[in-house]
Amino acid sequence: MKSDLEVKYADLRAQLQALQQAPIKDFARIDQLIDQLEKIQLAIKAEHGIKGNNPNE
Repeated sequence: MKSDLEVKYADLRAQLQALQQAPIKDFARIDQLIDQLEKIQLAIKAEHGIKGNNPNE
């Protein structure tokens, strides 16, 4: 079963893909989604004991 964070990440990723495929790009919303995805990704990593974006940490 996926965690709530993973479900939210998948939802935001789907929204991002839809915005990227749209004929008229909403770059402000795209940037906002990317920022949200980064925060969720870091939270998912933290759940698994990984901190930061450096795989060597």
